[in-house]
Amino acid sequence: MASDNTPSDREVDDPDKSDSASTRRGLLRAAAGATVAGAASTAGCLGVTTPADVAARNQVSGNVAHFVGPSWLADNREDVVVLDARNVERFRKERIYGARRVPFDAITSRRSTDAGLVPDAEAIADAFAEVGVSPDDDVLVYGASVGSRVTRTAFALAALGHEGDIKALNGGLSGWNGRLGTGSRDRVQEAEYEPDPAESAWVTREWLADRVGTFNGDGPGLVDVRVPEAYVGAPASDALNPDNDRHGHLPGAIGVHWVGNVAGRRMTEPGRLVQLYENQAELDRAGTVVVYGDDNVDPTSTWLTLRAIGFEDVRVYDGGFGEWANVEDDRGRYPVETKTSVVVETEGSVGGDDGGGDFSCTG
Repeated sequence: MASDNTPSDREVDDPDKSDSASTRRGLLRAAAGATVAGAASTAGCLGVTTPADVAARNQVSGNVAHFVGPSWLADNREDVVVLDARNVERFRKERIYGARRVPFDAITSRRSTDAGLVPDAEAIADAFAEVGVSPDDDVLVYGASVGSRVTRTAFALAALGHEGDIKALNGGLSGWNGRLGTGSRDRVQEAEYEPDPAESAWVTREWLADRVGTFNGDGPGLVDVRVPEAYVGAPASDALNPDNDRHGHLPGAIGVHWVGNVAGRRMTEPGRLVQLYENQAELDRAGTVVVYGDDNVDPTSTWLTLRAIGFEDVRVYDGGFGEWANVEDDRGRYPVETKTSVVVETEGSVGGDDGGGDFSCTG
């Protein structure tokens, strides 16, 4: 595989600070049992932030799947493949040491079938193979936060039928106080990745069309993850995609904006997520839930969030509202609704590499 000869991964700390790096890793491990609330009442509020504070803020506690904190990564760094979901400029500037970057265009690629657009398993598998990911590797994905680029990468692996564990780093890169790398990535040995597509991870346009009239009633739960203005097709709203011929939502879908899954760089507190999706949205954790947005990236945030809090069967409509709204033939089979709207209000914000913290001593 081609690679340039510019400086590869290197440790940001000076060589004579190896003891300090070891101490940092020890502090990360020691903070594994700490809670976010505990961190908010200790050193951070005195103007001193330690590696243990950082780890504790981003620690994931309770019965939560897939999301892990930096202390988990400190303990398991040698056993997982670390994937960076950010763009190439940020990747080269600074990243977790040894991380690999998968081209985002590749893992969002789709192919056309008679039933509609579906993930292009061959193209996605080739992208992971190129950076040395094998089907049985345990993988951790991180980004600037736990936003939808991270969750789309996780979904792409799941769609391939990935056999290893798939985890996302709570807090993103800013939560990591371990070894860092810069420059172009190290050469890695290309792997073989024969996909075994997990078709239960997604649904098609035709699958949905066959069930119109049953969503959130006798049939599957259906969640529109776009902003409310797009969901109701608000006239003249900037939220409307000008490339879509029709606006609104699939009949019976409820609107729950995906940003409610994220609090800055971290996942929203799990208890609030259960309240949001089980109590307010009234989704059945034991039933099938389908999520969709305008494309096939943002819905994966809700896909991973629901799986993390115990929903058993969550699927992505990979074609997205754009495919549904712009279908050319027999539009009566693919109706769009603007009335009878159910919007569940969410609160959330997605952090990034802005240099500012999302931690407050006042909570």
